[in-house]
Amino acid sequence: MKRSKRNKRDKEPQEKLNTTSIVLRTAFLDGSIYKSINEQPKVLLLAFILVCITGIGFGYGLKNQPFDATTPEVLSFMGEERFAIVTRMGAIILSWNIWSIIAWLSTRWAFKGTGSIIDYFRSIGIAYAPGILFFAGPIGVPALNGTWGEGLILFAKLWVFAVGAQAVKETAGYSKVYGYIPGILTGIIAWFLFFNFVP
Repeated sequence: MKRSKRNKRDKEPQEKLNTTSIVLRTAFLDGSIYKSINEQPKVLLLAFILVCITGIGFGYGLKNQPFDATTPEVLSFMGEERFAIVTRMGAIILSWNIWSIIAWLSTRWAFKGTGSIIDYFRSIGIAYAPGILFFAGPIGVPALNGTWGEGLILFAKLWVFAVGAQAVKETAGYSKVYGYIPGILTGIIAWFLFFNFVP
């Protein structure tokens, strides 16, 4: 009986975290958070919510930018602006999926890392938290070569990219600096496909 109690205690998460703690520690590149994230299954829902919020922010933040795709007749009831937001939101969600799958495949087979595909969905999803800055896109205050809003969108993209690269490194269980390589490579592929080709 004592042994079963001890085993049960060993299986419990090392620390219980609230949403604010998870988001802030992840956003500010605290690598120690990922072990706790991957031990808490409910964090996957938080990751999905964060990615959706980021997607809405990305669509809203680019509302002043030209939208190159035409609205299909079937979806004409949405109007061009809503269709643009939904399309750009979909691009963010797809980039999360593609990044997580590519990261899992590459670290498992090419880089001999650890972590399940769900772990990658959790950690990379949480890494999208700095994308909340996408909501600042419409700020039209002039800056150096554009507006503050455009600068904040670029900053948010770079921040999400940096946090995502660390998420892959920590989830794969790499301890050395070269462990960032899989995260950077997989992030470039995901973003090349879904950020640069977004209408």
